[in-house]
Amino acid sequence: MTALAAQANRLERWMREAALPFWAGQARDLDGGWYEHLLLDKSPDPDAIRRLRVQARQVYVYALADRLGWWAPAREVAETTFDFMRIKGYREGGKPGFVHLLNPDCTVRDPRRDLYDHAFYLLACANVGQMGDEIALDVLAFIDGKLTSPHGGWLEGIPHSLPRRANPHMHIFEASLASYELSGDQTWLDRAATIYELFKKHIFDPKHHIIREFFTEDWQYAAPPKGDMVEPGHGVEWVWLLGQYQRLSGVDTSIYAEKLYDRAILGGHYFLNDEEDVHGNIRRESRRLWVQTEVVKAHLAQAERGVTGSADMAAATIEGLFQYYLNEDGSWNDQINACGGHMAKTIPVSTFYHVACMAAEAVRVSGL
Repeated sequence: MTALAAQANRLERWMREAALPFWAGQARDLDGGWYEHLLLDKSPDPDAIRRLRVQARQVYVYALADRLGWWAPAREVAETTFDFMRIKGYREGGKPGFVHLLNPDCTVRDPRRDLYDHAFYLLACANVGQMGDEIALDVLAFIDGKLTSPHGGWLEGIPHSLPRRANPHMHIFEASLASYELSGDQTWLDRAATIYELFKKHIFDPKHHIIREFFTEDWQYAAPPKGDMVEPGHGVEWVWLLGQYQRLSGVDTSIYAEKLYDRAILGGHYFLNDEEDVHGNIRRESRRLWVQTEVVKAHLAQAERGVTGSADMAAATIEGLFQYYLNEDGSWNDQINACGGHMAKTIPVSTFYHVACMAAEAVRVSGL
């Protein structure tokens, strides 16, 4: 067994036996909704405000686990969560789309319609199949009818705000690819192609080989300090997404993937920082777990392209995750400092989306 296959097998076993049952048993309320986070003693925080998109992410996690046959109750968890999300936040006040935030008692706290959130509602709809088809079409009609920008892409939400963000567009790209792969509907791949053109024209910085995060209305880089902020995690996330797009469409994305990948691993460390600037200077030396899961996915994407050493890098990074982040009981340490010390004050539920996708990709690419 290769090093990658061994680590992928370890991840799958951890998901099956520890993570999926732990989170379903520890982080849900009596209505089947998810708390925002656990406290460090691993009890839920009932007083925390809830982001509705966290519910959508959990739909993805458990629907994915069901498709892979990882945990028998996973389908019921996904469907119950989808129902909770729909009942608590969909078309509130008779207006299209989903709300942004819920109070601890699950009443609406912030009715704003946010583009980034809606990318995950689309991802959730794709993963519950027929159950979400009608809502997905409604969400698309809302995004295209109310949020389309004359400068390309979509506005930040209702109400609209600046700066514009690359991140929502990246996740709509992801949701479009997932929807195409699960449904075979060409319109989803066409949507992904439109976002890929936006990526090439505006989001990818060809001078610094990075992802630009914030923009003006017409896609100029936002003023510093926001405008020159770099999140290495998003750079490697795009490496994986470009690999997915090439796999599904046949379009060669390697020139962009290679430049982003080379920039990310330039420092020779297998864990990336949370934030840098365009020149690679560290702004936040902390290291979130989600960033490192995207590092693994980037290695896996490059391994699929035949890049020498990438499979071994993926295996080594997964081993590092078990050393510093992933706990035997299925929970995690969400952030460490440069010395490996734990920094996080809570254990966010939202991180499971990144962890589950990484585990599934490790299993797929290793051929288990």
